[in-house]
Amino acid sequence: MTTKLLGIDYGTKNVGFSIGNSLTKTSTNFFSFSYKEKIDLLQKISDICEEWDINKIVFGMPYNQDGSKNKMCREIEKFSKKITTQKKVDVYFHDENFTSMEFKIEQKHNNIGNLDDSHGYAAKLILESFMREQL
Repeated sequence: MTTKLLGIDYGTKNVGFSIGNSLTKTSTNFFSFSYKEKIDLLQKISDICEEWDINKIVFGMPYNQDGSKNKMCREIEKFSKKITTQKKVDVYFHDENFTSMEFKIEQKHNNIGNLDDSHGYAAKLILESFMREQL
């Protein structure tokens, strides 16, 4: 059975999304969303989960270099609990620290310029990294 996943690059004003599946272990749909209130972001995530029949959500976690959690990690964990009370989805966390390096490599090898949708692209890299390592 194919699992549909939503990758999230969480920020306090802008959030990147990427949608992928476990069969191909790739994601092709990625985009960003700007918000002012967290309730708007929760609604957007709920809408995406409904539209795409999402089974799992993967948040990128900006752990400290030593692997410990920082303030943003704790905020992401707190926010993710709000999602699980609204939707029946599994939530995972994945280290996003090496995605910026991966982006630079892809930028160089694939002639990717300054991407307007960098948050969405970050979500794509987070999600694909998670699928390679966990599925």
